[in-house]
Amino acid sequence: MTIRCESLVLVFVSNLLVFVGACTSDVVSQTSFQEGELPALPSPNLYAGSPYLGSLRDSLVYGEIWERPQLSKRDRSLITVAVLQALTRDELEIHIPRGLDNGLSPEEISEIILHVTLYAGWPTGVQASLTAAAAFEDRGLSLGDLPEAPAGVEMSTPSSLSDSYAAVPRLGELRNSLLYGDIWERPLLSKRDRSLITVAVNQALYATNELRTHINQALDENDVTPQEISEVILHVTFYAGWPAAVNAGRLATEAFEARGVNFFELQ
Repeated sequence: MTIRCESLVLVFVSNLLVFVGACTSDVVSQTSFQEGELPALPSPNLYAGSPYLGSLRDSLVYGEIWERPQLSKRDRSLITVAVLQALTRDELEIHIPRGLDNGLSPEEISEIILHVTLYAGWPTGVQASLTAAAAFEDRGLSLGDLPEAPAGVEMSTPSSLSDSYAAVPRLGELRNSLLYGDIWERPLLSKRDRSLITVAVNQALYATNELRTHINQALDENDVTPQEISEVILHVTFYAGWPAAVNAGRLATEAFEARGVNFFELQ
């Protein structure tokens, strides 16, 4: 790699003479990915402290998990961006551009960020929004129309959740009007997309009760198959850890048994 310094400035800071150079590199950063390629790494020494981890990244995470056909590359980017936002991980800088390459539009990424914010908190949304804006600017992209939810959608809190909001009644009102009456009804993401995102995020956050609710909702209302639920849990394991996956697996087993799913058909 050749580094060229085009300017040099002398700066005095606390009686120390500091050289500040504006340098350019002959190495062009990767801005797009071909099918099967690995995403660009932020540093060549990312795995210097754990070389086998680097090997597993290549052979297992990208060599196997991302190549499994049970979810499309778009779906995998959808849930990966969602989980990395929820966990406030720096790797979001890698996966937003990868998501664009895997078929997500800037508007869909914007909608993922909005959706996840309601499940993982406002600070995660702020950070993800800044990261997405930088990625869009790097590619010369801008957001198009972001259609809102249709007017007049009315939701009601299920009686099984009444205890959840008895102590915080305004939160129960917002669940009906904002979360389900607005966010879930926005048309840029399908209900299936939103279920995949919500299951993935609740797995990552170890939100057991909410995950149980959303696995059932995904299966019964939003056209997510048992195989896709299984695959979401497998995929998210490598971004949120094994304990959260074991918890999610128990809940999925419970849901599948209740519906007579043939476990031998799962891959």
